[in-house]
Amino acid sequence: MTNDFTLKSYNPNLAFDGALAIVPQIRRLQDAFLDANLPVIYSTDRHLPTDFELKKWGPHSMKGSDGSKIVEGLRTDGVHTLEREWRPDDVEKVDAEHRLWEVEKGTYSLFTDNGGRPTAMDTVLGNLGFEAGDELYITGVHTNCCDKHAAMDAFFRGYLPVTIRDATAGFQDPDGDLGMGPEEALNYARFWYDAKIRTVDEVLKGLA
Repeated sequence: MTNDFTLKSYNPNLAFDGALAIVPQIRRLQDAFLDANLPVIYSTDRHLPTDFELKKWGPHSMKGSDGSKIVEGLRTDGVHTLEREWRPDDVEKVDAEHRLWEVEKGTYSLFTDNGGRPTAMDTVLGNLGFEAGDELYITGVHTNCCDKHAAMDAFFRGYLPVTIRDATAGFQDPDGDLGMGPEEALNYARFWYDAKIRTVDEVLKGLA
């Protein structure tokens, strides 16, 4: 949920209205989770010039640029960031007292970085006390790209993905050029990765 993905003034080719429309929905979840002392973790594109993905998409959400900053309206107060070139001792600082985290990435997946290297996500979750069988709630863009890969990698690691229908968004695919549209991606994740599909209101009701 960076500026490049949400605001056409930053990236007119990549940003789309659907991304900006889900900001209030994600914020509702963030506020509720943090109030309940549950962790919120950004998985944020912060690309480096050497990232292989740029060969396909060109420069976007480049590390250090305004385009790679989290869009206004979402919680960033006190966020602890694990950078692309993270080290094990950086993750040792992760503990349950801090609830708002950011893990930088250079590919679609929240767990796998450029060249197959791991992001800090697995280690962060472990330090926060996550175990196999725990639920990971997925929001943001794109439903049919990063969100789908998030559900896949969560499932591969034994977590239970929960994709939030009205807090995710993606480009439509009327001509079939993208392989699947957002709704098809939800169905794919539901079938192949046993993902639960929920709405924001359903999640909030469960927290009450």
